[in-house]
Amino acid sequence: MVNPYLMGTCLLAAMDDGLDNDLDPGKPEERNIYEAMEAGKKVKKLPMSLGEALEHLRKNKVVQRGLPGEMMRLYDEYKSDEWARFMSTVTDWDKETYMECLP
Repeated sequence: MVNPYLMGTCLLAAMDDGLDNDLDPGKPEERNIYEAMEAGKKVKKLPMSLGEALEHLRKNKVVQRGLPGEMMRLYDEYKSDEWARFMSTVTDWDKETYMECLP
């Protein structure tokens, strides 16, 4: 899920950076991405978890420009808390898999 307002400001910050630095986005890819990867195309993968996404966000000054002032700090704090709560949740799968291991 994404907040459309935050997404919009971050996209504008990224576009502004691209224009300011005359970045070339490269040629558009029209092939099936899996077929392109099999043919040797190098692809950057998206983060696989909220925790991994937060690590990338903390390193990305361009996207942080889209979250000015206290917004970045608060966003990081709230989402880090959300990730910590998620990681500490015991699921039914955990119970079914590990309960038999207890003495």
